Amino acid sequence: MKHVVLGLAASAALIQPVFAQTGAGAPTDVKITPFAFQASASRNFKFDRSTYRYPANDPHAGQVNSNVGDVRLDGVVINGVTYTKDQIQLVSSATIVIDDAVDVVRGGGNLAAGYGIGADRDSWVADGAATTTPSSGDLADNFGNFNLTSIVATREAVGTTIYEVGFATPTDTLLLFERGSSGDVLVSALNKDGRVLGSYKVRDGENDAGRKSDYVPTGIVVTTFVKEGFVNDGQELGSVGLRFSEPVSRFRFTSYQEPEGEGGSRFNGADLKVFALRSRRAVSAPGQ
Repeated sequence: MKHVVLGLAASAALIQPVFAQTGAGAPTDVKITPFAFQASASRNFKFDRSTYRYPANDPHAGQVNSNVGDVRLDGVVINGVTYTKDQIQLVSSATIVIDDAVDVVRGGGNLAAGYGIGADRDSWVADGAATTTPSSGDLADNFGNFNLTSIVATREAVGTTIYEVGFATPTDTLLLFERGSSGDVLVSALNKDGRVLGSYKVRDGENDAGRKSDYVPTGIVVTTFVKEGFVNDGQELGSVGLRFSEPVSRFRFTSYQEPEGEGGSRFNGADLKVFALRSRRAVSAPGQ
């Protein structure tokens, strides 16, 4: 599998334009506003979970893990309006721009692709890859389905992680799910030439200078398997919507991990599932 890794010099070259175009007073063409939404999901009642039990080091050791297998997104509710799967657009392409971290224990950089424990045996909904060295195609596969366990994870080694996703049809509404509500990510809208039109930093509320978390608990618990020794036995998804003042087809997701210490930027690795509304719709943020 192809693993895209660029050096620190290349990282610096890409980081500067991101901040240069999104800093205080810098001109932007697209305004981005966060909003809350609710999600509905379902599991395959025919899938036998009885053999999936929590490991010895888990507080639920020995009990059946009822959160394994596929979890299918069935729809979302925004400001009281329900949008079903046929109104939700899947990622159609993805590109790894930078992943210059090193995970000496599990291999690869900071990016990983995973799906639910037992999801490869559950026929409820398609899933993507499970690898610590994902290719751009693996990212597209993991985003390009309705399985909420099929995610793209960002680990916490020191380094810069940037990837971009595209949609077949321009959208003004992104729907983000994050496993554990425990990672920041800078989301940027791009034009067809890759210029940043506007950015918003989604925050988890930890080490964010008093800023509250953007994520809203969904009540949906997912597991993730990447490889032996890299297994998550269950975390609740958080969600946040992003409204764009103009429809966009291409988006960039950026994460920074600097060494521990005062003033260091540590995003703590957002583990994401990303969707969009299929057509442009009026979505108002709370209070607007």
